[in-house]
Amino acid sequence: MKRELLAGLLMLAMAGGLYWRSVQLEDNAPAYDSASDPDFVARALKIRSFDERGRLTGEIAADSMQHFEEQQLTEFERPVTLIHPENGDGAWKVEASAGVLTENRYLELTEQVLVTAIEPDEPLSRLSTTALSVDLQTMVMTSDAIIEAEGNTFTLSAEGLWADLNSNQMKLQRKVNATYEVQ
Repeated sequence: MKRELLAGLLMLAMAGGLYWRSVQLEDNAPAYDSASDPDFVARALKIRSFDERGRLTGEIAADSMQHFEEQQLTEFERPVTLIHPENGDGAWKVEASAGVLTENRYLELTEQVLVTAIEPDEPLSRLSTTALSVDLQTMVMTSDAIIEAEGNTFTLSAEGLWADLNSNQMKLQRKVNATYEVQ
């Protein structure tokens, strides 16, 4: 009987030790952060935006998208955006390798950014850079990166850009180098 009691107590002590160890391991395990998981993911996405009057104001397509509701953040892979300024003059196609939309307003594009005029008669036909910010409400584009642009009769390069698509104004910030073709 003593042997059985001793074996039972030993088994109980071992079970208690194993339980205590598993509790200690759980306490030391890193906490799972659900904020790092997207609220939803989409593949081959295409979205159109309209104003109060039903006029198309923008379109975006991407290979993939991850949306984080709490952070008001959307990440895009290979985004292509069509931007339509308020005055309706000249739509622009903006594409990049990656993009992040914050507050449903600020679009940050990185890697192989290309801006192309949709209308063939625009003076500026193409602009390329490595990083570009677009405020989708004010239609202002900015960049501190090197810019290369082409028009009907010119090519240029500069460092830094400010452009208002609504007023068709563009300012090159630094190190501007332009070549004009005389016709």
